[in-house]
Amino acid sequence: MDIREYILESAKKAKGKVILPESSDIRVLKAAQMLIKDDIASVVLPADDVREVEKIASETGVDLRDIEIVKIDRSFLDEKRIEEFVDAKIKKGMSERDALNLLSNPLYFSMMYLKSGKCDACVAGAVYDTADVLRAGIQTIGIAEGIKLISSYFLMIPPKGHNIAKEPVLFADCGVNPDPQVLGLKDIAVTTVGNFKRLFPGKQVNVAMLSFSTKGSASNKILSKVIEATELVKTHFAGQNDVNVDGEFQFDSAVVPNVGKRKAPGSFVAGNANILIFPELNAGNIGYKIAERYGGFQALGPIIQGLALPVSDLSRGASADDICLICAIMLLK
Repeated sequence: MDIREYILESAKKAKGKVILPESSDIRVLKAAQMLIKDDIASVVLPADDVREVEKIASETGVDLRDIEIVKIDRSFLDEKRIEEFVDAKIKKGMSERDALNLLSNPLYFSMMYLKSGKCDACVAGAVYDTADVLRAGIQTIGIAEGIKLISSYFLMIPPKGHNIAKEPVLFADCGVNPDPQVLGLKDIAVTTVGNFKRLFPGKQVNVAMLSFSTKGSASNKILSKVIEATELVKTHFAGQNDVNVDGEFQFDSAVVPNVGKRKAPGSFVAGNANILIFPELNAGNIGYKIAERYGGFQALGPIIQGLALPVSDLSRGASADDICLICAIMLLK
């Protein structure tokens, strides 16, 4: 079973429900049809104009049977959650009317629908940009306990026959934080490990903290945050035998066995990393795009992590198949 089949089959067992705010986008409608047809998940599509969604679906050959289309209306939302949201907005200077009107926005409505316990995940970003999705998520869902930094990861699926990568790896953070500092890098690593375990339960986790140096091969003050963060992540997972953490590593030291053995002898992670933590967004974004375009990897994400409930962003170039797979990932327990 390949990774795509594995994720979809695992999601089926969860029997979850996902809300997709961008209900007028044909890719989203096609993804919703795929989720229903293959019995992967139940789907909710919020709409200002239900007939308009039905018209778009009809014109593009999408079957909306068994897909729940809800007219955007606050009556679908939990009153207590609405009150909490409005109170928080008023404290920040927004009027009650404007706060309530915000919940008429499909993105905010969908987040609050999730917060109200009406579904299990929210996936957006085919139309909305990352900043919109994150803003709505933070303001509506809130940040997970113990985490201070929202981040993202990409699930990087290698092409068959790749000469180095034989299994999927996670890249983080490649989509959200321009220049995370020591505690930020630690949060990124910790949340990425949690998501790796959710995706691949029982598999050994090998976290490489990346830089332009391997174990002191270079000396520069900008290396200090990676070195300090590495120690914090090691401390966090101390005693957990299923998680190895090491760094600082150059990319080849982290993923090429013979290079890792030569540059970092005795390291369990060197040459065997399946989570790669990049030091900042320039490196992360460039790295995943090189792997995708030159290396032939399928890059799924950016998948948001650190929110209190399952919410994910999408690349605005995402295909219907990508959206379907991201929805499945967000429903894994």
